[in-house]
Amino acid sequence: MKFDVLGRIRNMQLPDGRTALLYSVYEAISNAIQAIEERFGKAEFAKRGIISIMAQTNPDKTLKYLAISDNGIGLNSAHLEAFETCDTRQKYALGGKGVGRLVWIKVFDKIDVESCYEVGFHDFEKINFRFDPQREDSLVNPKKGKGSDGEVGTKIILSEVKGDQNAAISPTILSRYICHHFFPYFIAGSMPRLYVQFGRRDINISEYLDSKIDNRGEVTVDVIVGAVGQIRISHVYVDKSISQDLSNSILLTAQGRVVQSVAIEKKFALRSLENGKAYVCVVKGAFLDARVDQERTGFKSLESEIEAIKEAALEAAEQFLESHIATVRTVQKRHVIEVLEEHPQLAVSVKNVDEYVSSLSPGMAEEDIGKTLFTLLYRHERKLKHQIDSISNSEAPTKSDQKQAIEALVDKVTDDAKRRLAEYTIKRHQIIQIARSLLRYRDEERRSYHWERTLHDLICPMGKMLSAKDYDEHNLWLIDDLLSYYSFFASDKAMSAFGISDERKEPDLIFLNPHGFRREGTNDPVVIIEFKRPGDENLSSDPVDQVLDYIERLRTHTVRDVQGQVVSDISLVTPFECIVICDLTESARRKFERSVAQTPTPDGLGYYGFSPNHKASIRVMSYSKLFRDAEMRNKSFFDRLGLVPEEVRKSLSAAAEAAE
Repeated sequence: MKFDVLGRIRNMQLPDGRTALLYSVYEAISNAIQAIEERFGKAEFAKRGIISIMAQTNPDKTLKYLAISDNGIGLNSAHLEAFETCDTRQKYALGGKGVGRLVWIKVFDKIDVESCYEVGFHDFEKINFRFDPQREDSLVNPKKGKGSDGEVGTKIILSEVKGDQNAAISPTILSRYICHHFFPYFIAGSMPRLYVQFGRRDINISEYLDSKIDNRGEVTVDVIVGAVGQIRISHVYVDKSISQDLSNSILLTAQGRVVQSVAIEKKFALRSLENGKAYVCVVKGAFLDARVDQERTGFKSLESEIEAIKEAALEAAEQFLESHIATVRTVQKRHVIEVLEEHPQLAVSVKNVDEYVSSLSPGMAEEDIGKTLFTLLYRHERKLKHQIDSISNSEAPTKSDQKQAIEALVDKVTDDAKRRLAEYTIKRHQIIQIARSLLRYRDEERRSYHWERTLHDLICPMGKMLSAKDYDEHNLWLIDDLLSYYSFFASDKAMSAFGISDERKEPDLIFLNPHGFRREGTNDPVVIIEFKRPGDENLSSDPVDQVLDYIERLRTHTVRDVQGQVVSDISLVTPFECIVICDLTESARRKFERSVAQTPTPDGLGYYGFSPNHKASIRVMSYSKLFRDAEMRNKSFFDRLGLVPEEVRKSLSAAAEAAE
């Protein structure tokens, strides 16, 4: 059978460009390691072996040549014959596949070899030649001479890179990829001293890598799938700068080489490791050594066997990373609570937060957790809808069984409705937080508050007349939930706009016709609300006198809506409820204590009183009381629903108390 070298090279599954250049270096280093081990033995070769790589680049930073030298056994007659033989089995036991020279030929046009080896017991011989496998005699112009003990070893000079293979390369890239590819040798302590000379820069790869590796131990695991048997798993922390491909991965190795990499960064949230390093799980074993293919890019084995090895490595990694995962679970628990705080209806899938978090993948981030909870809610509602649709077709053996099924469905629907009400209270809590934020000073002199008008607009938009159907345009519940049930109310509108002719006065808020219908012949109460500017140290006007003046102007008039329909007939006996909201400064307190609303509330945050002549009750409250009372009402309603996990209720309670 004739052998076509170029055809063999073309059929090799190797990448092009810089990766092919790196593969050439890998092959040369592998040959050097094996030669050193053969010369000094397994016990001493890592200590006594030396590998040097010299690289020179062109002005455009592409590679000019590579020279890889070692102090291994050298190309004696047996090794020289193997060097000329493609697919030789001489180094098969060491992992050699006999195809390394083909990698060089794929990339370089010129390959020069110099080697010195021992002859007999005390003599040494040198040989140098150009290697050209396309020729029948691939050792071109070999020259032999006398050598010495200090010269033993081999030097490979790779130059004249093929035009379609060349690429830019740097000391950092070369060093990093060498560290990555031969990482198992380094952590096993089986790597000879390795130096890279790149132009004027010298790098001791062993020292460089030692400073970036923290080996945390090794375990042996039995994999009882197929013929796998025992594998050895090493847990290592490594500096992230060594290689992005290496970071936070499981490395399947064979004969001291990385063959496959399995990323586990997302699975175990390894970007957040406390030590700031990356985790690497290195897997070795006789099974992997025996099953690696000739290019060392895969394994010739059953897929189930490799998957079993990966699963064993994942389990070992999870056990090793237990403390880190516990920290991640704490963060995830906080995320779950935060999501449920804002969306209580999602609690349908979470009976206990700790149990739910333990079911999550450690790598699930906040957004993923939210997506999962919403997906579970969707599935729950789809299932519930299906149960409701099919209840009429139920084939329950008795009416009693069907009744029980219906009652169970009603309970589920009721619980779902309560959870949605709970979410509504959460949104109210957020509105209260926004309102409180508007009471902060807007300037360094602490003279005025930020967005004064916005506070009024937040409670009820200014310059509008609204009806009960405009529920989504206001937040009147901040003052009193009952205000939302008035069928007509005007915000910062002149009285002339709703039927009081020639009256330009503008009450901040006025409410008429409660409960959504008008009862002729009755005296439904009218509510007037007056806001005073937050932070106003000296009230510009007397707010009690102001609201009583509004009452006097409204009496004996008919109020009409924007369509001209009668809303209310205000008579001399129509009762009024007036609410004044302001900051209770010392000046304001003195003013109220001289008014009809002079009685302080029990909490000291307001006043109240009654004007018989106006048939008006008057309440005065501070902004802090307004928002505190709204929060307390809201929290009480939320607590009574009681359908979210205890951790969520506690968190919400703490947040509400902190806001006081």
